[in-house]
Amino acid sequence: MQTRLFAVIFILSILFPAALGQKRKLKTDTGPGFGVLAGGGVQTFIGKNYWGDKLDNNFNPALHAGANLILPVFGDFWVQSGINFSLKGSRQHIVIDDISKTTNLAYVEVPLFVLFRPQAGEGYILLGAGPYGAYGLFGKERTKVGPVTTELNIKFRDNATDQPASYVYYRGLDAGAGALIGYEMYNGLFAHLNGQLGLMKLNPDYSLPNDQTSKKNLGFSLSAGFRF
Repeated sequence: MQTRLFAVIFILSILFPAALGQKRKLKTDTGPGFGVLAGGGVQTFIGKNYWGDKLDNNFNPALHAGANLILPVFGDFWVQSGINFSLKGSRQHIVIDDISKTTNLAYVEVPLFVLFRPQAGEGYILLGAGPYGAYGLFGKERTKVGPVTTELNIKFRDNATDQPASYVYYRGLDAGAGALIGYEMYNGLFAHLNGQLGLMKLNPDYSLPNDQTSKKNLGFSLSAGFRF
């Protein structure tokens, strides 16, 4: 439901300025542009559990903030990159055993997009896609079994075999693909809807026989910012 609402907002934000095209004023923009942004959305884990069954996780609220730089390539095509602080994670509820688990992970993230940025109405349509890379900074995992709640810090390890059970372990490196659609006004204000699909496993190796666990990030968010 939240994703559909974001999509409707962005479609309207694009179509409304374009509908004013009768008085469209062209603006020459040939130099690099620096921007700051922040936003929120939802994140979850997708993949398989130990037995190879599909994960049944729920979305968890997510936040991000950062800065980016766009550089012209040719025509309406630009390259956009930057650095973001991103909060990701997931929620899981096992009804039969009355177990709820909430995972929160903080990353520093670097996206690299090819951006199609044609003029329309009183600004620019934004269409972008490309890879991202991220590294885990810190995190917590909260587990509730009936009335009892425990909270453990997350440590980042590729191999968690024989590691103490006083922590929860995830791989530090994440990478995947992202896309965005949005609108930027001539005055520098912009907003866009983002989607991300992680392509690397987040769960570490525990050296367990026949372990098919595979957790990957999936997220949708809405960003707003200003380009100088």
